[in-house]
Amino acid sequence: MRIEEPLAVHSLHFDRGDRASGAIPLWDPITDTRLGELPEWIRGRREEPVAYVRGARPSVHVTLLANHFVPRTFDLSAFGPGLGEGGTVRWVGPHPVALERTAGWTTLPEPVPFNRPLPHRIGTHALELQWYAEWTDAHGAARRLFLGDTRHEVFTTGAPMEHGLPGAPPTGAYAPLLRWSSRWCAGLEGRKALCDALLRGLPETRMTYGLPAWSVRHMLVAGGGMCGGWYQLFQQLANCQGVTVEGRTLHLVPLHDPRTDEVRWEALVAVAPGLNQVEPCRQTRFQGWFNDCARYPFAPDTPVELLGRQDSRYCFFAGWDDGHSVCFLEDGGRLYLYDPSFRTEAVALDMPLPSPDGQPVTLGPESSFRKDFLHQAMPYVMGTLRANGRLWEVDVMRGAFGLTVKTEQVPELGILWTR
Repeated sequence: MRIEEPLAVHSLHFDRGDRASGAIPLWDPITDTRLGELPEWIRGRREEPVAYVRGARPSVHVTLLANHFVPRTFDLSAFGPGLGEGGTVRWVGPHPVALERTAGWTTLPEPVPFNRPLPHRIGTHALELQWYAEWTDAHGAARRLFLGDTRHEVFTTGAPMEHGLPGAPPTGAYAPLLRWSSRWCAGLEGRKALCDALLRGLPETRMTYGLPAWSVRHMLVAGGGMCGGWYQLFQQLANCQGVTVEGRTLHLVPLHDPRTDEVRWEALVAVAPGLNQVEPCRQTRFQGWFNDCARYPFAPDTPVELLGRQDSRYCFFAGWDDGHSVCFLEDGGRLYLYDPSFRTEAVALDMPLPSPDGQPVTLGPESSFRKDFLHQAMPYVMGTLRANGRLWEVDVMRGAFGLTVKTEQVPELGILWTR
């Protein structure tokens, strides 16, 4: 690389892969590599973000490139605007430097610490630094040489995060998640306030519900995913700010009556299109003729009015192999449900955190989970039922959707929870 300056800052390395750096490892979801494997800032080639817990004091490995007529020893300093404080501050230095060579690259042997901590609040910050070499020449005159300016996108988070969550990188987080969560939660305090801000911010991602992707990385690359990816993504967004939310998957319990061949129930049915969708996603929807019952329960031979309609819906089938995944937060003695697939507001529930033990639970019509969430999120249940003197079977392979009944009309509903 050709430079005109006699001496310039060539690279700055913040996340050096050890605890001493204090940086949160950031990962590229496309390559699945840690951004800090290389210096985050390389002159004319690279500008990657860095992240820290709020109030942290960074340190940085500095590489200088000497060209000609430079002093062998000097003090290194960096100045820039105070982040939220106003005015210009000395972020780095004066740090004594002894060049190994006066032509070529010199990486300083030890990381250079910042003089002051980053802001003690959640947020995203544009850190602009002007670097200088300062020394006294042989005649006793103070000299100053401009070494270039650098720009850095810095994220500050609320609290230390837990590493290695399901679907997350081995350490740290994917860079888009840190950027989103730190911006949406800027200046906020309190675990519920943070989670509420994250849920409200999800539409900004432009990722959509219903795409056949079930991991966070796959979602970031594909532009959306199913609930199994969305609840992990919400978990990781909260974890970026040091907040732990519990992930659970809701499964419907089928009940088979061998005397009548009825199966109650075979699927939970959602009619909402999901996040950032105007209609159910074409890749995962079930489109066909749905037989909605006007009332329930009914006897096998009782005349029942069917409100049949051609429609597109999502079906979550009974049993262990399918279900709907959501997140829970316990805060202030209350339990809150976050459904990033369909909802933009938390749901307060009068119930304990569900145990992921896979044991069947019977929910009556007064269940808080049913009244406050399930009746809206999954307004229908689908079953193989006898009505009007015939058996209405569920056979989705040939487009038979049995009978669909309003969830709120079902006297008792069997569910189970897993992680």
